Amino acid sequence: MKKYKVLWFDDEFEKLETIKDDALINDILLIGYNNATDGLIELESNLFSYDAVIVDGKFYTSSANTGDAVDDTAMVKVARALDKLEDKKKIPWYILSGQLSFTKEINPYATAYKNNKVYDKNKDEHFDELWAIIKLEADQQQDTQIRHENQDVFSIFSLGYLPKELEQQVLELIKSPVPLTRVEIKAMLANIRSIHESCLLKLKEIKVIPNSLEKFSAIIKHLSGNKTKENKYQPTTKEYQNDAIENLNEWLYFTCGKYIHNLNDENYKGYMISRYAVESLRSGVLELLLWYKKIYQECK
Repeated sequence: MKKYKVLWFDDEFEKLETIKDDALINDILLIGYNNATDGLIELESNLFSYDAVIVDGKFYTSSANTGDAVDDTAMVKVARALDKLEDKKKIPWYILSGQLSFTKEINPYATAYKNNKVYDKNKDEHFDELWAIIKLEADQQQDTQIRHENQDVFSIFSLGYLPKELEQQVLELIKSPVPLTRVEIKAMLANIRSIHESCLLKLKEIKVIPNSLEKFSAIIKHLSGNKTKENKYQPTTKEYQNDAIENLNEWLYFTCGKYIHNLNDENYKGYMISRYAVESLRSGVLELLLWYKKIYQECK
């Protein structure tokens, strides 16, 4: 099922449970902030996680404001910030207000930014219209399309199994065009290697991998159950990966490690991997993320 994440600026968002519930019924998760300053910090830190922005007509400019200290300059602050962020991501935004100066009158700011299109908090039909247009316009964004097409992978971040900053790396990995030059190949392999290592480090945090294990060979042996020739290659400890995942882990680690360095041609023994191998590595690390998700769920 498609899910949409929307940043909501409203000084009373904590009291408006019915709006949040109605949005959730429509597969929209509203993350609320009562002031422009804190909300924009969140947006700029996690821009690629959000599908849209909703602003009240009047709310607080900063967390220092309280009581009746609301005005429409907060909305202008958000609108200007969204304009500046367009080079990174053009995110759709909407005005949802119960203020008469926005819903009944011609508001100069609403006119300048949204052609005076304001959704009225006091009209139920406006919510249906708002949820529909959010999903329609969000579905046209590449980031949203990628997350919806790879929901099993991106659920890892919404569940908190990996840090949010890694979500952006995964998104960029999927978005990146097929690399053609050695520099482009190196950049993508470095990203793949970083994602891979982040998974292994997180498994150390939850004690799946002992902290005492530093060498990759020892980590792989442990994940495979510490099989030895003396034990007829039967696992002597808990087995976290089968042979296929063991091979995938080793392939990602050693292949990326081989080609992300600035080596001379002779170090490659005359062979540089092509876009076909890089595409396989990109798919491989996404498969590894699904394995990681399973292990994390079982062992957290």
